[in-house]
Amino acid sequence: MAVGTMAAPALAWRVKQTTAIAGGLVGSALGSLLLVGADGASALPLVMIGITVLALGTGPLFALGTGLVIGSVPPERAGSAASMSETGNYFGGSLGLALLGVVAAVVYRSRMDGTSDSLAGAVAAGRRLPAGQGAELLHTAREAFTASLHVTGVVAAVIFAGLAVLILTMRPATRTTSAALPDYEAARP
Repeated sequence: MAVGTMAAPALAWRVKQTTAIAGGLVGSALGSLLLVGADGASALPLVMIGITVLALGTGPLFALGTGLVIGSVPPERAGSAASMSETGNYFGGSLGLALLGVVAAVVYRSRMDGTSDSLAGAVAAGRRLPAGQGAELLHTAREAFTASLHVTGVVAAVIFAGLAVLILTMRPATRTTSAALPDYEAARP
């Protein structure tokens, strides 16, 4: 994410900021879709690449989005706008992560039919079972975890792609000086 954030200003010199943000979101969607292809013992490199691409794509959103928010208000309101932007970034990121975590947990638990709440729990339970039963539980848990990763990747890709479309189709609000400040603040010396 840090690399994407640092590269965003250079990207914004070549294309409009909203296009750079939308492009980053499309990149994040593609990174999410890479998670859908992860399966089996050789899945780790694909998962690492997918998460890297996903995080890289979010960089322009954080770097340029904050600039757009701050630039849309009068200079005397920049501090308030920056704090609201940061709050929105953290809230949105936390909420998104929580919702995707819930999706993953629901898919995992539905595949496990109530025998395990987590992959770590299945591994621990499998050690206490006879070898054949433990291996079967671990195999089922790995399949459930992989299925939850696939579903979560698709859901994240849809969200990122939807946000990219939203960014590209929304028109920026036009503001006038009188509309920028409430009447009581416009009257201040």
